[in-house]
Amino acid sequence: MWNKICEEIFTELTRKLNSENIRYFILRNYKGLPEENEAKDIDLVVDPKKAKYVQELLRNIFKNNGLEYYDEARFDKMFCMHGMSIKNNTGIHIDVIGGYRVKGYEIYTFEELYTHVVEYKDFYVLDEFFDGVMLLVYKIFGYKTPELKDLYRKEISECLKNYEDDFRKELHKLFGIGLGNKIAHFIEDDNYEGLLKIQKEFSKALKKYAKKKSLAKTIGGKMAFVWQKFDRVILRYRKYKRVFAVLGCDGSGKSTFIDETVKQMNTYYVNDENDNRFHIYHFRPEIIPNLGEVGEKAKVSEQDKDFEKPHRNKPANPISSFFRIAYYTFDYIFGWQKCVRRDVHYDRYSVFDRYSYDFIVDPERSRLKIPRWMRRFFVRLTPQPGVIFILIANADTIYSRKQELDKVEIERQLDEYKKLGETHKRFHFINAERSPKEIANEASEIILSFYAK
Repeated sequence: MWNKICEEIFTELTRKLNSENIRYFILRNYKGLPEENEAKDIDLVVDPKKAKYVQELLRNIFKNNGLEYYDEARFDKMFCMHGMSIKNNTGIHIDVIGGYRVKGYEIYTFEELYTHVVEYKDFYVLDEFFDGVMLLVYKIFGYKTPELKDLYRKEISECLKNYEDDFRKELHKLFGIGLGNKIAHFIEDDNYEGLLKIQKEFSKALKKYAKKKSLAKTIGGKMAFVWQKFDRVILRYRKYKRVFAVLGCDGSGKSTFIDETVKQMNTYYVNDENDNRFHIYHFRPEIIPNLGEVGEKAKVSEQDKDFEKPHRNKPANPISSFFRIAYYTFDYIFGWQKCVRRDVHYDRYSVFDRYSYDFIVDPERSRLKIPRWMRRFFVRLTPQPGVIFILIANADTIYSRKQELDKVEIERQLDEYKKLGETHKRFHFINAERSPKEIANEASEIILSFYAK
């Protein structure tokens, strides 16, 4: 994804920082810059006093270079800045870090790190020795299950080999002589699996070091970290939630649409599949099981798993239907609170393949036999996604893709979806007869227009 636009953005940013004498440095993976970027993102550590100014500067640079959208997320002192252009098929991710802190613990202050800064080409980076130290410390500290890529292991080993005395001295300072020597032996023996197994001991020692260094600063940092998390997930999660749903008849191409849209959005956010920025739910949050599964566990009935036939069973009687829709509405209300808040915590999009609106359009799928007004009432009780896509295509086209429903039923559902889509501006009709790339491009623009800036 790194292209000429990204190169110009990086060059303009570093030149501006240099000309204004703002102290900064790039962490790791800088050797190909500005022409190439070996990593997905760029870690830009700046003078904490200038962090907000650099954010504003970067927004303006994004805009001046033709990026239509930007998105931000804050984690402690790190501001994840995304610039995106659908027109130019470009995404760039720069983390503006106002001092390096992990969950409130500051092992190295900006001033300490800056003493190890050297010039590289026309910008500034950490020297090789401290780059290796930072790689060891911050790729293990604070992680429940840390992982070290082969490339990182090689760099740490080379750092110990090339700067052995200084490296050991730094390990003794951070961990004490005993644990410091133990860590050095693991690295010398290339036994990184053994090193990762002592992660708890490793992190505990660093926390102790941070407290000893400045107890007041550590307490303040931890309080700030907890407050940010509480504010984001509990107090103002509505501000940070990003949810969209996809509706349509069987055969309209919902799965293909979601896959292609997620692929494109990952491109703009500079993610790969392992980043898991998009959490996909099928129909509902599912914090409680399907009624068929409940019946099977209670040995009342056997669960029907013939999902290829959505209308395979007759509708339940009205009383049973009332309890069915109440049961699933409970899942939407409370499952949303659990699942969407969790996605907010991890800065993920929540994506629903189908949603509660199926109770209105296709009640037979959920075996509902209650009046339309009652179904609409329960749907209004469920939380509403900010963006809802309705895939529309010709009934013959849909039937040619899947024969799960007859043409009469497909036409009826299409008519219901069209009526539904006219009730609120959150609904967006998508012509599903075009190529997956075309419709995903349209969807991406709608999503970014709503959720990005």
